[in-house]
Amino acid sequence: MDNIQETLPHKRKKLAHASPSGLLIWAMPVAALLLALIIFVMPGNEIPERGSNLRALRVGNFPIVLILEQDRGEVTSGWLRTPAGTRQIEQLEGLSFVSDSVFLTKVDQDDREDLLWRTSFTNFEGTGVHLWIGVTTWSPKAHIILTPYEYTRWDAVPAKLVVPKGTAVYVSPAVPMYGKSDPLRGRDSYSFVYTMRMTPEGPAFVPVPDVYRQLSILLRAGIQGEFTPSKRLAYVRMLNEFNSLAEGKPPKAETLLNFRSEKVAVLSWKR
Repeated sequence: MDNIQETLPHKRKKLAHASPSGLLIWAMPVAALLLALIIFVMPGNEIPERGSNLRALRVGNFPIVLILEQDRGEVTSGWLRTPAGTRQIEQLEGLSFVSDSVFLTKVDQDDREDLLWRTSFTNFEGTGVHLWIGVTTWSPKAHIILTPYEYTRWDAVPAKLVVPKGTAVYVSPAVPMYGKSDPLRGRDSYSFVYTMRMTPEGPAFVPVPDVYRQLSILLRAGIQGEFTPSKRLAYVRMLNEFNSLAEGKPPKAETLLNFRSEKVAVLSWKR
């Protein structure tokens, strides 16, 4: 500790006697490095020139960058930078970044892994969006879609699902409207869970039977503690759909209609 304290004044004396031209020689490379870093991080002239904090999210060697302009943790603008250009994602504005998850699998003709990337954003009320970005490598494309994000009773279930590589679990906000069942959604209800995978056409709902066998067990246990007749009926019908998907059968129309998604863009570029 004493050696450090003694060394610092010595360095300050040397700096005080340094000539202005010498400092300029050292300052120019540093300034150039900072300028290059700013140019790399900024996606272009489209981003507003404000004094907010910028956050850049990347995944490995994939040539995409999600740039968030934030003010006190709240996104004021969001941009996806790709080799095909920069795309603004206005739906992120007013939300806060929560988490991101990466799922890798091979879906096209080359041996390189393709990307399914989920980033989650919410507000103080607990509602928001999942941003799904799928990137293929053989014919390079970035598929961008959004799905609604809302806390449900599944968030209080301590069990963890075992899923195959490349599979994401998406907890939708609501229960499908099977028959004449009442609409159910939000913190006090279980909701339909979708297995998401990357496909050549982008992120999609692809039923994975083994995952639905696990979900069936969990929902069956949850039904035992539900005494509201309307909820119990909706859960039984959803349980039947879980069992059907666990057997490899196609999803019902109500299940597909309950899957709400918004396709933002498909960006392509040359290899």
